[in-house]
Amino acid sequence: MNILARGGIEFLAVLLGITISLWVDENSKKKDIQLSLKNDLINIKADLENDLAEIDRIDSLKSLGIEQINEYQKIISGTIKLSQIDTSILLDGYGDVTLSFFPMGSSYLVSLNSGRINYIENLNLITALSKYYQNSYERIKANNYLFDEFVNKHFFSFVATIENKNTIQEKFNVIQSGRFSDYFNEAKQRAITYQDYVLLDVRSSAENLLIEIINHIE
Repeated sequence: MNILARGGIEFLAVLLGITISLWVDENSKKKDIQLSLKNDLINIKADLENDLAEIDRIDSLKSLGIEQINEYQKIISGTIKLSQIDTSILLDGYGDVTLSFFPMGSSYLVSLNSGRINYIENLNLITALSKYYQNSYERIKANNYLFDEFVNKHFFSFVATIENKNTIQEKFNVIQSGRFSDYFNEAKQRAITYQDYVLLDVRSSAENLLIEIINHIE
């Protein structure tokens, strides 16, 4: 009996030792994953800050492009003449209205592909990540495609026509002719819609996600 008892105790001791060892190892792995996940979120935070700065830049440039189209429309309507405008403002940067926002998603993809992002338990953070990287991202990509398709069909024809003219008067005459009137109208409306709906949505999602990440990692 004593031998059996001692054997049983030794077995239990070995089993307990293995169990504790496995628990320590598992706990260590979880800590490593959580540490890596925190680094992922810090990197995603940096991407978001860059995205927000880029959103503001694109939004500002689109506003300048819209202002320029307004000048073109005044020329077409005869409201202003060549002598009344600053030709450098008129002819420089007319591509601003065509610019699109392309978000940075590399840090999110690294975390997603590693599987670490699945260890997030904060429901608000999970929801914010999904909204930005799945909903808003897909929306911005779809709208970028539509906007770029429109630009490729019309904008470069306008640019080529303008740049092939040698004098300011000739360039002015191209605009005044109304040849590109429909393009100007549609480009302006598309840019306004892009600002008011697409950029507004992605900015809101980015700001919300940034707040959730800051609250989570601090």
